[in-house]
Amino acid sequence: MSNPSSRRTDPLKPTGLGNAIVYRLVTGALSLSMRTIFHVRRSDMCPVPEGPIILAPNHRSFLDPIVLGTLEISRVIFLMHAKYYDMRTLNWMYRVSRCIPVESGSENRRALRVGKRVLDAGRALAIFPEGTISPDGELQPAQPGMAWLARVSGAGVIPIHIGGTREVLAKGSMRLRAGEITVRSGAARWRSEFPAGRQGDEEFSNAIMSDIDQLGRAPKRL
Repeated sequence: MSNPSSRRTDPLKPTGLGNAIVYRLVTGALSLSMRTIFHVRRSDMCPVPEGPIILAPNHRSFLDPIVLGTLEISRVIFLMHAKYYDMRTLNWMYRVSRCIPVESGSENRRALRVGKRVLDAGRALAIFPEGTISPDGELQPAQPGMAWLARVSGAGVIPIHIGGTREVLAKGSMRLRAGEITVRSGAARWRSEFPAGRQGDEEFSNAIMSDIDQLGRAPKRL
């Protein structure tokens, strides 16, 4: 059995023309399918600031990372669970996309340090602050990784609400259902605007999760 680490790629490894072509083909096909089959609608989208930025969406379905691809932001590096990253059938796509595998327990600190390198390089990083797919569809408390990354990198965090994905593909299900998916984003917040220390991290995380919740409660626009 091969070592999973041998099937991993540094997210800042130069991509090259071949990688760029494959990445555009895959993300373009996925984005098109999301828009045509599930009618992904973007509304109340705030501009994405230049430079390093953290995208922080809620997480209700395996479709959520694909939906983020419809935002048409320059290449975003995703933090994702290592057990999915290491799946042989899809590992090639995650390596092409330069995703960062997150191990369980204390080993997740390595992934956060890699995420900081991505932000220090001026790139966009996506992290699901809840840490995993919500078991009941309700917004869960944020894990500490998002606030830590925002604090040590100085990057702003954009709250994003993705609606409808759980209804289209529920957790643990392989059956796709018809439905409409919506994406909303709020204004970026900066960790420096909150108090120092652990309490400030918690206040910052709570503010981001409150933003996501409010975005989800906004009335639909026709």
